[in-house]
Amino acid sequence: MKRNDQSLYEAYAHRWWDNPLRWQRMLINQERPRLKYFDRVAPDWQGLTVLDLGCGGGLTAEALARRGAKVIGVDPGEKSLAVAHKHAQPADLAIDYRPGVGEAIPLEAQSVDRIVCVDVLEHVENLEQVLREVHRVLRPQGLFFFTTVNRNWLSSFLSITMAEYIFRIIPRGTHEAARYIRPAELQRMLEQIGFTVKPGAFVGLGPVGINRRFDFIFGTVPVTWMQYIGYAISH
Repeated sequence: MKRNDQSLYEAYAHRWWDNPLRWQRMLINQERPRLKYFDRVAPDWQGLTVLDLGCGGGLTAEALARRGAKVIGVDPGEKSLAVAHKHAQPADLAIDYRPGVGEAIPLEAQSVDRIVCVDVLEHVENLEQVLREVHRVLRPQGLFFFTTVNRNWLSSFLSITMAEYIFRIIPRGTHEAARYIRPAELQRMLEQIGFTVKPGAFVGLGPVGINRRFDFIFGTVPVTWMQYIGYAISH
């Protein structure tokens, strides 16, 4: 993850579970449609070893642990990991939180059944290396779930110009348009590394309404112009 992105997440790590800021609430509001998509693709998580790569404060890690998965959370942020660990303890969620980066995942080869990586790929320093590491630690026929941002003029205008500079919903400098990833590019990279991407595996993710706090409500949408969610199978 880029240094300024990591500094942002670390500065506000303490607020993920306690009075989150608006940009954090936007990410939290995407959790339900993401999990719904994951469950539709692979409904059974019981007893599986699952890596939450870029786990942050532990939102997705806890949701997967409650589904019966043996969750490992990896993140470069020490403050985020501390917050995640502290929040999981009262609920007796035995999540294994570890410091690390996607370019060098601190796990043995073929050691996990599934990997979940949300809102991370568009921030990493070396996308190809991250995908190779994901493939390395996944067992054969393991599933790699992800969400990321498409690269085009519309996504750049809405997520950077509008969200960061005009409405200031997201802190300035959070995103770099050059790091956004077109679905065709991501599919090509995954297949070259050794994944199978089935037809229709990439689905659009975007705003579908507004709640009482005037925050966006998210869901799956027919187009992948902005964000998209998907999965690939390791072989």
